[in-house]
Amino acid sequence: MPHRSTPTARPRPRSCLLDALHRHISAGHLDLAVSTLPLLARCGLRPPARSLSLLLRRCLLSHSLPLARLILFHLNLTGLKPLYPSITHLSNNLLYLLFALRLPDHARNLFDRMSRPNVFSYNAMLAGYARLAMPGAARRLFDRMTVRDVVSWNTLIIALARHDSPSEAVLFYSRLRRSPLGFNAHTFSGLLTACVRLEELRLVQQVHGQVMRVGFLSNLIISSSIVDAYSKCGCVSDAKRLFDEMPIRDVLAWTTLVNGYAKSGDLVNAHKLFDEMPEKNSVSWTALIGGYARNGCSYEALDLFRLMMREGVWPDQFSFSSSLCACASVASLKHGTQIHARILRTGFHPNAIVISSLIDMYSKCGNLAGGLRIFDLTGYSKRDVVVWNTMMSAVGQHGHGRATIQLFGMMIKVGTIPDSNTFVILLSACSHSGLVEEGLKCFKSMAKHGVVPKEEHYVCLVDLLARAGHFEEAVDWVRKIPHGPSIEAWNALLGACRIHGNIELGKEVAERVMELESSNSGACVSVSNMYAESGRWECVEKVRHLMEENEGDYFSSVCSILAN
Repeated sequence: MPHRSTPTARPRPRSCLLDALHRHISAGHLDLAVSTLPLLARCGLRPPARSLSLLLRRCLLSHSLPLARLILFHLNLTGLKPLYPSITHLSNNLLYLLFALRLPDHARNLFDRMSRPNVFSYNAMLAGYARLAMPGAARRLFDRMTVRDVVSWNTLIIALARHDSPSEAVLFYSRLRRSPLGFNAHTFSGLLTACVRLEELRLVQQVHGQVMRVGFLSNLIISSSIVDAYSKCGCVSDAKRLFDEMPIRDVLAWTTLVNGYAKSGDLVNAHKLFDEMPEKNSVSWTALIGGYARNGCSYEALDLFRLMMREGVWPDQFSFSSSLCACASVASLKHGTQIHARILRTGFHPNAIVISSLIDMYSKCGNLAGGLRIFDLTGYSKRDVVVWNTMMSAVGQHGHGRATIQLFGMMIKVGTIPDSNTFVILLSACSHSGLVEEGLKCFKSMAKHGVVPKEEHYVCLVDLLARAGHFEEAVDWVRKIPHGPSIEAWNALLGACRIHGNIELGKEVAERVMELESSNSGACVSVSNMYAESGRWECVEKVRHLMEENEGDYFSSVCSILAN
């Protein structure tokens, strides 16, 4: 009987697809892994939740947001959406994705539907709120947590420190120290951010002492952060002393001190230290370029940018942004268009920072149409709140108040969430265009958009009303400022008094300015100018005589003016 060979079993296409998915994920070929998902769906196969979770996590870690979005689309398309709230590890990664897509309400909805949220779920929510500058929401969620780890505390401290609540961040650090959890190096990063925001040198010194006691000073990131904190609190000498004591200095430590000197206006030492650096990268160059640009040395900044290119250092988004800011400050359209051309030639894909800088440069160089062209060519995905704010600011500064309001309407329509700066820009545009009713509407709409009015918003509103001659309303709003009238608000009112020749109110406002800042000669000068513009030269002479008589005691001068 002839021997019959057993046919070789062929692998089934379905198992091949699953094997391919796992292989691509393991090899880091994320695009190929994502491309297998539609093929699996056509075969009626659902990949294991753990594989999807791992793939999603890898896409997020590699900042492959378009690929992560495709995974979300696959989950929704294949009917898995109702199932994933019950799969905790998958839901946790989806929370990170939804916050990366700036969809906090969707993230909260998923979180509320999760059957078994764990501490990682809460930490994902806290990190998302921190990323989107929502410290209030982070604080409320933190208070609800029954189990917290050190990551939970660190995330909240960083959220509070970065977003207008640095004092609270310090209080939470104190609570963490008293808890059995203890702290780690990341805790000090958040705490130092709070110190810088508070501009509290004494607090920085205390943190420095604590870091030394617990032995974290050898951590390069922490020691560089302390150098940065000393610099930003105006104590570059202490920053230099710590820098000199560091046994190992990486490019971050060098760059931090260069940046500290540059920000303090000491460009000589900044440049000297930069020249001593054993290794330079684009961040180091940008620190020096930005320092020159900020200190009014725009042409020197542009020379440095050209030198960086000649040295073969590839510019990053911040290098381009600093150079474009230098062009804007001297209104050099020629240099600005050259840098724009270089961006296009090098194949650099501009992000929101560079796009905003291009819009700002064209606008400040008098070419608003050029800025609008950049804005129109920018896809909606890259138009974040900073890009919208820059475009609105440019249009407003060119005197087009109504167009600024129209842009704001478009921004809301496409779902971009306005921030505090958006309303400063809107109110300023209304003020410069005399749009009183529109400005009041914008101010009152802030609550609807979740923005709490700050001092700068009240100052803009006072300026708007006073410029339009609505002095009684302006004075009322000055008195409504939550923590009391500020010198900026009184100065805005004083400037409007001069414009309208309201000498009587101007003298009263000048007294308020002097009460807050007795060394400010501007109030006396403003009163003198008001008299001059109304032709009351004898009063001008009297003011000047009083200022000379009181030898710099401007408060006494103003009191004497009011008495007369």
